[in-house]
Amino acid sequence: MRISFAVCFIILFIASCRKDKFSDKPMLKLKSVSPSPVVPPGSTLVFTFDYTDAQGDLAGVPVCVEKLSSLSPCFDPGKDPHFLDTSGYFKISADLPPTANQKGEIVITLLPTDYAGDKRCNDNQPSEEAVFKFWITDLAGNHSDTLVLEPLTILKQ
Repeated sequence: MRISFAVCFIILFIASCRKDKFSDKPMLKLKSVSPSPVVPPGSTLVFTFDYTDAQGDLAGVPVCVEKLSSLSPCFDPGKDPHFLDTSGYFKISADLPPTANQKGEIVITLLPTDYAGDKRCNDNQPSEEAVFKFWITDLAGNHSDTLVLEPLTILKQ
């Protein structure tokens, strides 16, 4: 009986120590998407994430966003409903203190012109299925895993 209790205690102790460890690789975890799973015409999309980073070097880094659409590919490349934000339009706050084992929240807000607008290929389609992907790279060059969200149905006006 004592041995079983000791083994259970050791397993619980090891398991509890592991959950507080931070990785050098930044981590993103989705908290919420609003509205979801159907986006009414003209709605603002809000994505909320939790992030962690052991090195604490995320101040001012861009959050990369990719949208893959069911309407892609388009015959007119200028209207292809796919975009990749490499310009750093969405950034983690530059005044984030450089502390080890950082964690916090990121909120990405996309206006209709950001996720649809002139990027729509076929105006005859009443909706599109869109998959959004998010990732970050810290100042040391460590890449988070790409967070691939469930498809959203975006209704057109």
